[in-house]
Amino acid sequence: MQKDRQPAWKQRKENHRTGPLEVEVRNNDVVQALKILKHKMSAEGVLSDLKNHRFAEKPSEKKRRKHREALKKLRKSRGRKGQQRRNNTRKTK
Repeated sequence: MQKDRQPAWKQRKENHRTGPLEVEVRNNDVVQALKILKHKMSAEGVLSDLKNHRFAEKPSEKKRRKHREALKKLRKSRGRKGQQRRNNTRKTK
């Protein structure tokens, strides 16, 4: 008997938060609290999500954007590995 699996789009991501973002204001320092909040929001992807949903995006544009993001991610991961390999193969005097 097969397990009932949800489609990929219904599965919750592991790093996805379900609760609200909260920041504690200490010593009436609202400026510092706002900085922390912005940092948390960018880490969660809230700001980029808002920017993407500001205007309607055609399916072809969405596909193109996703492809560009995947290439960027791939280049970034390859860049790190390439640097590690170069460092390991250097000759020492």
